[in-house]
Amino acid sequence: MKSIQNDPNILNDLIKINNDRIAGYMLAIDLANEQGEGAREAVFRQLIEQSERFIEELRPQVELAGQYASDRTKLSGELFRLWMVIKSKISGGNMQDLLENCERGEAAFQEVYNKALDEGDKLSIGVKNLIQIQLSQQREAHENIKIMCGI
Repeated sequence: MKSIQNDPNILNDLIKINNDRIAGYMLAIDLANEQGEGAREAVFRQLIEQSERFIEELRPQVELAGQYASDRTKLSGELFRLWMVIKSKISGGNMQDLLENCERGEAAFQEVYNKALDEGDKLSIGVKNLIQIQLSQQREAHENIKIMCGI
């Protein structure tokens, strides 16, 4: 049976979207606190910790494939966070808008993970299972954000 070498580019894309998620929720904490909605901070911190854990699980797989794990974010994530700040300033700090932006970020996360699973022929069974587990855990978090949004 042939051993599959994991594609480090796919894994680094997953790390980047997790880095985006961390940066997004750090910004959400700041914006929520500016809006006097500090009670949301605990939820946002749990999601940051979840992505930090996901990265720690993915990092060794990238290194086993002979590359360094990315510490960067995606350009699309950087632009999205800039939009979050601008929209918050224009709207005067509406918590509903902030939660909807968080929900869109969670949807983007799922897209990247689903794309990775679609390229499953470039990943070992163990890594595909890891990705599926992480995606399942994120879906639960996504549903909680949807509830907070009233979606």
